[in-house]
Amino acid sequence: MIVDKVVIAGDIGGTNARLAIFEQGSMVFRWSCPSRDHAEFNEAFQAFLKEAPLNSVRNITICLAVAGVIEAHTRAVGTNIPWVIDCSELQHATGCDRCMVINDFEAAAWGVTRLSDRQCIPLGKPGRVPGQTMAILGAGTGLGQAIIPCDAEGKYSVISSEGGHTGFAPENREEVELLVYLMSRFGHVSVERVLSGQGLVNIHSFLSGKPAEKLADGVENDHLAPEITRKALDHSDETCVRTVEMFCRIYGAEAGNLALKCLPAGGIHVAGGIAPVILPVMQQGGFREAFENKG
Repeated sequence: MIVDKVVIAGDIGGTNARLAIFEQGSMVFRWSCPSRDHAEFNEAFQAFLKEAPLNSVRNITICLAVAGVIEAHTRAVGTNIPWVIDCSELQHATGCDRCMVINDFEAAAWGVTRLSDRQCIPLGKPGRVPGQTMAILGAGTGLGQAIIPCDAEGKYSVISSEGGHTGFAPENREEVELLVYLMSRFGHVSVERVLSGQGLVNIHSFLSGKPAEKLADGVENDHLAPEITRKALDHSDETCVRTVEMFCRIYGAEAGNLALKCLPAGGIHVAGGIAPVILPVMQQGGFREAFENKG
């Protein structure tokens, strides 16, 4: 059977690379791998092509959402993994008709424009106004942010950003001490140093006085953050509980900072891989309290 047109869509992050093939809006093939299994993106993409059912496809469009810096929608440089993605190389490898790369949170932002209220979980009192500017942020391997303006005709657009690399702004004495601690380790302290998987490890290290490799014996570094959240949620470790609570307050404060910069009457959306895991703690109130505590 000859297929006229397919879309290869990708979510390329610092932890995982996920690729899928869509026909007429329906996913027909899905592939993923840990990003660090491959030295470069082209190597991972070739592994995908070996399994992908593309032999009888006439027209291919590729769009990849990449956690990194985007250059003219034709080239992407990974932020938390040393991958460079070049559309001209992908076109040569596949013979595709069109190829583009976008920031991963630009992709998430476009997704938000399609959500209904039933698909969202409020963190505090509701009050968003449909058809107004929105914003999105999300902690995972890093911290992504984007703004979603809405014009007078109700049409959305997306403004990408590297807001995760702005400076961490402490809100109380303990957070000031956290900043000083992180400055001694890293020099400049971006908010991503705190709001990310590694950020959870950094906060725990600060609160416990232990270096990261001592946080959990026999646990690999990539699994330290999940171990911290697990122990926080089952209340088996008090320092882990404090870590996640502090993380949520800083998360709420940064969401409030973003809200002040773009006035998103349509709502701030929290995405990323960590929020769904720690949702019970985020719903306890510390996130919303810090969000609103702006003097």
